[in-house]
Amino acid sequence: TGRGGAGEAAADNEKAYVQFLATRARALDDSFQKKLSSLDWGATAPDLVYPGPVKTKQRMLEKVAEYCAEGQTHSEPPPPPLAALVLDPVRASAICSSPQHVLSVASFLIEHGDAQGLPVVRLKNKFALDDSAEFDGYRDVMLCVMHTGHLGLRIIGEIQVQEARMHALKVKMHRLYKVKRAALAARI
Repeated sequence: TGRGGAGEAAADNEKAYVQFLATRARALDDSFQKKLSSLDWGATAPDLVYPGPVKTKQRMLEKVAEYCAEGQTHSEPPPPPLAALVLDPVRASAICSSPQHVLSVASFLIEHGDAQGLPVVRLKNKFALDDSAEFDGYRDVMLCVMHTGHLGLRIIGEIQVQEARMHALKVKMHRLYKVKRAALAARI
């Protein structure tokens, strides 16, 4: 039927959703970064707030393909659009001096994010994972927050709360991470 049936139509729909998300991320990244850098942290301020790059459309499509493959192994795969599962199109890192500081910054965002205009909608504490669940021993606290930008547009962004030494290691090891996740050498 037509160009390949329901499967191809679903793939086309996912591409359209990813394009929409990528466009929204580019439009809202600046206001997300400004909001994060202007938070009233009080005594819990991170040592540095480092803006991350907007997730590329290509990487979003790769994530959607991963979610699709994962969904095929579950009895109840997530409903479309799978692009809605991409929770880090805009990102930043909050760099902290110690593990206790990581806890303080993460706790501040959890407790006061709503009042600061960045309510936490998801938390992933990689310190709580056993070694088999996380690759290479990397640990941080990832908070997904709802950001409302100009004209009331909203997007979920990710704040990675990291200890300074772990952040430095992550920066050095990012190339290896890209190699590990690349399905094709051309994507490295």
